[in-house]
Amino acid sequence: MTEDQRALSGSDYRRGVGAGGSRSARAPLMELSELVSAIETVSILGEMHGVVVTGVSLDSRDVSQGDLFCAIAGEHFDGHLFIQDAVARGAVAVVVERFVPLPIVQVRVPPGSMRVQMAKIASTFYGNPSTRMPMVGITGTNGKTTTSFMLAAISRAAGHSPFVLGTLSGYRTTPESPIIQRALYGAMEDESDIAIMEVSSHALDQHRVDEIIYDIGIFTNLTQDHLDYHHTMDAYFMAKARLFETHRCRMGIVNVDDPWGVRLIRDSQVAMETYSMDDAVDLKMEADGSTFVIEGQLIRLGVAGKHNVYNALAAAKAAKRLGYSFEAIKNGLGGFRGVSGRLERIEEGQPFQVIVDFAHTPVALEAVLEAARVMIPEGGRVIVVFGCGGDRDRRKRPLMGEVAESLADVTILTSDNPRSEDPVVIIQEILSGMTKSALTVLGESSQVVVKADRRQAIELALSMAEPQDVVVIAGKGHETRQTIGKNEVAFSDQEVARSILRYQRSGQP
Repeated sequence: MTEDQRALSGSDYRRGVGAGGSRSARAPLMELSELVSAIETVSILGEMHGVVVTGVSLDSRDVSQGDLFCAIAGEHFDGHLFIQDAVARGAVAVVVERFVPLPIVQVRVPPGSMRVQMAKIASTFYGNPSTRMPMVGITGTNGKTTTSFMLAAISRAAGHSPFVLGTLSGYRTTPESPIIQRALYGAMEDESDIAIMEVSSHALDQHRVDEIIYDIGIFTNLTQDHLDYHHTMDAYFMAKARLFETHRCRMGIVNVDDPWGVRLIRDSQVAMETYSMDDAVDLKMEADGSTFVIEGQLIRLGVAGKHNVYNALAAAKAAKRLGYSFEAIKNGLGGFRGVSGRLERIEEGQPFQVIVDFAHTPVALEAVLEAARVMIPEGGRVIVVFGCGGDRDRRKRPLMGEVAESLADVTILTSDNPRSEDPVVIIQEILSGMTKSALTVLGESSQVVVKADRRQAIELALSMAEPQDVVVIAGKGHETRQTIGKNEVAFSDQEVARSILRYQRSGQP
């Protein structure tokens, strides 16, 4: 765990973020009638007078005594079917889209509006925390996590106490509105004075960040991903663009080296500032980082890769808008040493380099492999292990195969959260993006190898690595679970790699 992560970890950082996350002992109390006055209702069943709410929940398993339970009719589960369980756990009232035959106060909202109303309830209950401290929202396909931690590092260098909510919080990238608002409330109670959030396209589309006002919105890039949900790149872009609506964001910072960023500036009605690689003057890329000049000031960045230069530019631009000094920007970026699962180096005394990275899109894989090529000395090889997630965007699979073939010397295809799909079928779809010349032989001495078992694939990569090589284990990054069918099993690329390396060195796992 890096210094940046230690500063943002612990029970306070995780409060309300993980599934069933702990509640603050200082949680507010509010009359149900006051909450109901903040939303649009159709009708109310039962007597609200005297009902006091002590929490807001959408998961019956997370209900505590005094909670208001919001019954969401989702794609896979209907919360109305779990109301009885919520009542048994202590819910004092429920918000519904249809009444159920149970003796509890029920507040009925217009059909299809539950998430909109839930966001209003959660924000009201927790005192509208986004209006009480600076808020930065970061969206884009790649770079959200690293940019958020870079900005947090700068913020601390400026003497502030940042709160970061995102992929590494132990939940989805952007959780549901009650969890977000609870986390922001807890952060304020713990005297955080700025919040930095990753904002996913799903969150924007599903009203999870409704009622949050961002002082700054950052757009990093848009590349193919999540088309299983959005179906088209245009719809994916439109979801991201919602962050920059006038009622949600006061100003934007946008990467104009990305054509979608150019379109965002053209279409948006909020004030925009831009960044591009042209801002990194005299850029020098090295194996362990880079140096460049911004506005006459030399920046030394201790993490490799051109994509991290982009992340640093976005963080620096946001920091300047927040009023931080350039000294804080230099010190924050200079002391930044990365984030778990993002170009994370694994060191167990081996004579070659091992990198774990979350890259799970074509552009992200391209970025990490390009960074790896800078790391290797002449004569060294890039060996990559990766797969593609099941039940997700299938169209990116052959594109990732094409990227691996063009930038890696050896590719080992394996599983990556296959979920309900057959891992072999997923691998075949990755292979379809590779040329026939690369596929003449799939033996362990060839350019492309198939090992559906992820541990065996990592073991093979580490066993074939020579002193000048770089092994890239891509796709899962910080994740510690592997989803196979309906089961989740413990699996950390970092821990598996360390165990294998220790065994190779000493014969002891």
